[in-house]
Amino acid sequence: MRRLAHQYGDRQVLHDVAFDVAPGEVVGLLGPNGSGKSTVLSALQGLLRPTAADVTLDGVAVSPGGSNLRARLGVVFQQPSVDKALTARENLRLTLHMHGVFGAPQRARVETLLAWAGLEDRADEPMKQFSGGMLRRIDLVRAVAMRPTLLFMDEPTSGLDEASFRRVWTLVDELRAATGMSVLVATHRPEEAARCDRLVVLHEGKVVTVRPPASLIEEMEADVLVLETDHRDEVRHTLQSTLGLTVRDETYGLSAGCTRGHELIVDVVRALPREKLSAISIRRPTLADAFVRLAGASLDDGDAGATDGRGEVRP
Repeated sequence: MRRLAHQYGDRQVLHDVAFDVAPGEVVGLLGPNGSGKSTVLSALQGLLRPTAADVTLDGVAVSPGGSNLRARLGVVFQQPSVDKALTARENLRLTLHMHGVFGAPQRARVETLLAWAGLEDRADEPMKQFSGGMLRRIDLVRAVAMRPTLLFMDEPTSGLDEASFRRVWTLVDELRAATGMSVLVATHRPEEAARCDRLVVLHEGKVVTVRPPASLIEEMEADVLVLETDHRDEVRHTLQSTLGLTVRDETYGLSAGCTRGHELIVDVVRALPREKLSAISIRRPTLADAFVRLAGASLDDGDAGATDGRGEVRP
């Protein structure tokens, strides 16, 4: 994709977004709510008409949402799109039926999909009884029922616990290995972004960089000091003026990138009165830290309550 732009009224939400997805590759759209991730996916699917688009598939120009693109595409939306009144088996049969697959081929494919999802023993229960992770697994195998070469996933593990998160991504990896499909995933979760081969870092509808996750972290300082405090302004001023640290706000307090953190932590404790710190620790940098460094904003930024009706959060 050499160019994708879109605006709502006079508000530009995508600024000539450009990146590519190689065969068999997992590419992540990484950014907070409102950064344009879901708008990119919606435009490519044809759920909205972009104001400008230059998109190719296997070197051939295609229209976003065009039949030649949709025929190669599977989609996992932000919210599970299964019919919870039906069983898992019925949901999969309905999907295949709508694609013109009937009889013995349909039954065989349903069994394969249920096995992939690991839900053969729950296949004939109404899906309203399923957990969020189980719903997501059926949603995923339904999206690949017709063997797409390209899979879109929009925040596929939002709201899932750690075990369900790992199960969903294990399934994605197994499906990719079995079919060779490419994956484009929108996420704001650092642990999800770390599973991608490359990341398209988005901020306010603009591409900040396109890099492998490891490359982004390698540019970070070796350590991150984590400071829990109720005295942010005073602690920030002391660390900046006395120790020359660049300090960032976090939900729990403050953080600061540094080298040889195990040595610096002694200087921090000496520079601050004991009552100004609740706790101090050291951790390794993450993709969330790399995003803050690149975009000057947190992956937690954005108002989770206000959506634009197209799946993307807007101010």
